[in-house]
Amino acid sequence: MVSTSTSFSKLAKASTLALLTAAAFSASAQTAPAFYGELGYTALSYSESGYKADPGMLRAVVGTEIHPNLNVEGMLGVGIKDGSTRVSNVNISSQVDRFWGVYLKPKVMLTPDIELFGRVGYASSKVTASIPGYALSDSGNSASYGVGLNFKVAANTTLNADFMSYYDKNGVKATGLTVGVGFKF
Repeated sequence: MVSTSTSFSKLAKASTLALLTAAAFSASAQTAPAFYGELGYTALSYSESGYKADPGMLRAVVGTEIHPNLNVEGMLGVGIKDGSTRVSNVNISSQVDRFWGVYLKPKVMLTPDIELFGRVGYASSKVTASIPGYALSDSGNSASYGVGLNFKVAANTTLNADFMSYYDKNGVKATGLTVGVGFKF
């Protein structure tokens, strides 16, 4: 037979453990990271060996805050507009086939509704240039960085604009201005 004091002690320990576990889950639920997403249009400027083109890209960002002044983000892009130019009476068309990047995003609130941010990270992209009857694709990786602003328009919605250097290596440059909308989940 078990004594009453031993049973009470076991019950008290089990109750304390249950309460601490519930409190831990409650605290972690309150501090769970909030995710956000952005969708925008990027007007690119692409240059290589005297050749310039201005293709367009649809860009998506997913991120989360890891510190009040620092986010981590993933970025994807796909070309939706060819950039065409004429070189020696030949039309050359350029298109972004794919783009992805990972970034750290330091940020600071300028006002309660305006956030200034930077991005620094690593990106990979693939671009296809074509002339009538011939196409050439090339891909590469590069450091990537930029600066921008978020404007809060509702509790979970922002309008954003940024200027990014997506690729800068071996005489090839791709930069772009993006305007978009963001949502917190």
